[in-house]
Amino acid sequence: NKIKMTQQHIVSLRKAAYTLAFIALLLFSSKESFSQTSYKIGANPIMKLSGTSTLHDWEMSAHTFTATAEISLTSDNKLSSMSALTLTLPVNNLKSDHSSMDDNTYQARKADMYKDIVFKLTSAKITSSGNNKYKIAASGNLTIAGKTQPVIIKTSGVLNADGSLSCNGFLDLKMSNYDVVPPTFMLGTMSVGDAISLHFKLILIK
Repeated sequence: NKIKMTQQHIVSLRKAAYTLAFIALLLFSSKESFSQTSYKIGANPIMKLSGTSTLHDWEMSAHTFTATAEISLTSDNKLSSMSALTLTLPVNNLKSDHSSMDDNTYQARKADMYKDIVFKLTSAKITSSGNNKYKIAASGNLTIAGKTQPVIIKTSGVLNADGSLSCNGFLDLKMSNYDVVPPTFMLGTMSVGDAISLHFKLILIK
């Protein structure tokens, strides 16, 4: 009887432990619950394309492009995950201070055939920096002039009180990786370097 009572006691303890574990799981899940929300681009975005040449550095900028995202926030307004992000930049929206440079750039990037530069997210690694600030490594596919290559865009993000996300990102790449021949100017006396940098600053809103 003593042995039987001991076995019953063990079974009761196990049931109690399972019950407590289940309750703890429910409490934890409730605390860390999150909702996925669709985001779009807010006001006053800017994207810059910059590089070097045999004469001087150059820069082109665009203030009109699109961005959409699927972002999850925890119940206490913390950035949990980013499951989708698409950036679409019409090539002809990039402008410099020189129209001849613009025309040669559009031609080099085959803008007549491939009108957009497009980035599509495949995964995102999010690291909290504290005070609602985050580092986001956005892995995805970048398409330029009809050719797609995998890239990682490094982004700094700030999650605002209203749930919007302010982003500042950059990417270094080479035009030759996209079969783009660096354009030349002034009858070939000025040539653009192969390496370029892409920077953007925008806000994603619900």
